[in-house]
Amino acid sequence: MLDTPTEAEIASHFSAMDDSVELINEIVADDTFPDDPRRTAAEVKLIVTRNIKHLELQATKDWYIASSNNKTPYTNAVAAGKVYVNE
Repeated sequence: MLDTPTEAEIASHFSAMDDSVELINEIVADDTFPDDPRRTAAEVKLIVTRNIKHLELQATKDWYIASSNNKTPYTNAVAAGKVYVNE
């Protein structure tokens, strides 16, 4: 039997997803990693890729699908991140 997350756990998941959205958007906006602009392009793209995968994985979860939260920021960040990674 699968565990059903509590409301607090779901809120925590969305908070982590919001962090991924913010990071992806910051990187796409200025092409650097916010905490360390000395990272190489390959390192930055790997960070974006990991955050994209995190958002995509969470989007498959029942709690995400059932949520009435606006999902546009997540889908937009995934799309922007994929464009950035493939540039």
